Amino acid sequence: MLHEGPRVILRLPKIRQCIVAHPEPFRWFSGRRIELELLELMRMNRAVICRDENGEFDYTDAIMQALERRINEVITDVCVRMRMEGSRFINADAISDRIMM
Repeated sequence: MLHEGPRVILRLPKIRQCIVAHPEPFRWFSGRRIELELLELMRMNRAVICRDENGEFDYTDAIMQALERRINEVITDVCVRMRMEGSRFINADAISDRIMM
């Protein structure tokens, strides 16, 4: 399994079927997940910078606000796309948690 690397995933029938039958939605959701992961990393790094020597957080930081805004936009896009495709799952926080698993 170590020698095959990511190709091992293709042995799983549901994932293989998803990739073969619906490559565009799978690619779209994967792109959103990667973007969210990068935004979360940038937010964690910025959170360290925004703390003062007493450990208090500066909520007025423009970069942090922009990161939060973009994270919310991406999650909203995913929620809308899921609803359009027939999902009844509407809790944005739960969707965000599932994406970041």
